[in-house]
Amino acid sequence: MDSVNEISIQAARQPGTAQDQCLISFIVPVFNTEAYLGETLNSIAAYGGRDVEIIIVDDGSTDGSAQAVAAWIETHDVPVRVIHQQNAGLSAARMAGLAVARGSFVGFCDSDDRLEVAVYVKMARLAQERGCDMAMCRSAVFDSVSEDAHDFYDAHIWHNMLKHSRCQVLNGLSEPLLFRLEPNANTRLIRRDFMLRHELTFPAGLHFEDFPVHVHGVAVARAVLVLNATGYFYRVNRNGKITDQKSAKRFDILRSVALAFDYAQGVDTHGMAQITAMACRMIYWCGTHTLNKDRGRFFAEACALLGGLVPATLWPLAEAAAVDERERLIVNALAARAEGLLVESAARRRPRLSSALVLLRHRQHGRLARHVALRTLKWRLGNFIRRPARLGRP
Repeated sequence: MDSVNEISIQAARQPGTAQDQCLISFIVPVFNTEAYLGETLNSIAAYGGRDVEIIIVDDGSTDGSAQAVAAWIETHDVPVRVIHQQNAGLSAARMAGLAVARGSFVGFCDSDDRLEVAVYVKMARLAQERGCDMAMCRSAVFDSVSEDAHDFYDAHIWHNMLKHSRCQVLNGLSEPLLFRLEPNANTRLIRRDFMLRHELTFPAGLHFEDFPVHVHGVAVARAVLVLNATGYFYRVNRNGKITDQKSAKRFDILRSVALAFDYAQGVDTHGMAQITAMACRMIYWCGTHTLNKDRGRFFAEACALLGGLVPATLWPLAEAAAVDERERLIVNALAARAEGLLVESAARRRPRLSSALVLLRHRQHGRLARHVALRTLKWRLGNFIRRPARLGRP
């Protein structure tokens, strides 16, 4: 192949023609996940219905993934198509799958995770009945080694949003908390014609590409169905997982946040507060996984970026949107451009006195920031007082 844009499409056990529609097209990008592919594809095929198709996009794998896909297809009678392309990244693989999708709704699944397809089928049918542009479900984390599982970190957002409701139809204006749900394309279904009409696009070559699409989708959707059921299972603790690695790729979150704010034009103040709090959370998390030598530059660029994106009047609302004290401190530190405090906290070190004093000089960022700064000051002074006197040499 001369270009990453050139692809070959293999039809396998697919009934009907390319024009025939189905309910859901699940797009599965694959890159060097041979060991987990069977488990992922089995979780989708377990549904057994002909109204679900699987589109596998082999993004130039260099292990045995292509062979594993071919072997799996030989033993499963489900609607499947395979796209082979040169390596172009997750975003390009998803968009290649979207170009050939036949489903009324499009879903995504990473090739090392699992789906409960019955949940997605239920979401799709409810979304059709209620005229929704998107549908979302809850997710869980499972450990690749121990197989232990637990709710994803946004469980409290789901609780605050739905209480004990099984299902609701909302939008970003009626419920700004939609912007705080896990910005993961895999936990939702998007109506295909809605996605094409509004040009919801995963940015090519960008890590953390889901955040702009999440903000864009919620911002323009007239109706979003949220189903209080767990449908996606996210694998952690496996070798080679990108989100577990420390690298310069963490800087991509800054471009991702900038794109998300571009797509948020027209979102009301309450929605923007939620988007800002989420951006702060994601930036800080990426900062903890940045290479040590790059961490100072990372937070300097992050503070400068948010300083240009977030008006001063929005920061108190973003602090109020924070989910706990730790997140409020992160929001405050980014608002005050307290780079040193962010670096030290991300490196799991006690802040220096000079870093804490930065927050003391920015009283508008809340009592919590002053409390943390004063607590740090007290700790530092206590250590100084308790330090034994240096004795002169005899």
